[in-house]
Amino acid sequence: MGRIKVLMDPEQRERYVSELFSLEGWEGVTEDPNAAYCPISLTSTPQKIKPYLKMRQEMLKGVLRRSGITPYDPSDSRAYSPDFNRDAEPDEVYDFDSRKVAEARYFTGHLILPTMGVGAEMEKARTLNKIVVALMDSDIRISRMLPSRVIYLQYENFTDQSDEFVPVFDMLREFDPGMGLDDRRPVLLGFERDSRRVVDLAEEVYREFPELKFIYDPETPLLELNCTDMKLMYGSLTARVLHPD
Repeated sequence: MGRIKVLMDPEQRERYVSELFSLEGWEGVTEDPNAAYCPISLTSTPQKIKPYLKMRQEMLKGVLRRSGITPYDPSDSRAYSPDFNRDAEPDEVYDFDSRKVAEARYFTGHLILPTMGVGAEMEKARTLNKIVVALMDSDIRISRMLPSRVIYLQYENFTDQSDEFVPVFDMLREFDPGMGLDDRRPVLLGFERDSRRVVDLAEEVYREFPELKFIYDPETPLLELNCTDMKLMYGSLTARVLHPD
């Protein structure tokens, strides 16, 4: 670790977040320090693997509750989940989910699919300086386009290891988030409430829980997704060839 430069402490963060809320038109929205938004890939996820994603989601929500954090799961929304309602307009869905991200101090979920399926929500969380914790399956490779200011953890079997993540969130609750640089590397800062110690929060987690630190392995296989209706693509390509104008 190099020398940490503080770009935004908790007091500055409060003003920064308040300004962003105003720019989004979110009057009355406040952040709950004991809440988490738990993203889950829905729209492009094959039906046959959704039950397995949901099972891991439920286990993660149990972990959070044991740490005193209330989870929000967008897959449970009857109004906006694509599994329940496809009629809601895109701008309405974006605003609703963005508000839910804004209302929670934490943003945590499983990154299993090659394209993640939660990129828009994660970028919103990063912009709002949330404590973002991404959980990776060590047997499944995903995109290498992994953003900074995120805590990346991994497991071999979440059913057997979910208990190991409870102390991680217990520890994170001792810190308020901020932003900074470690040399020139963007980092999620943690300001310990009791001592006011300033740390690179991801590195602090990796130091305390080295067995859970995510390690990229290019030989790990992808969870490949099948295209189930190729005629949609073929039809589009055929139309362009036959009618280029």
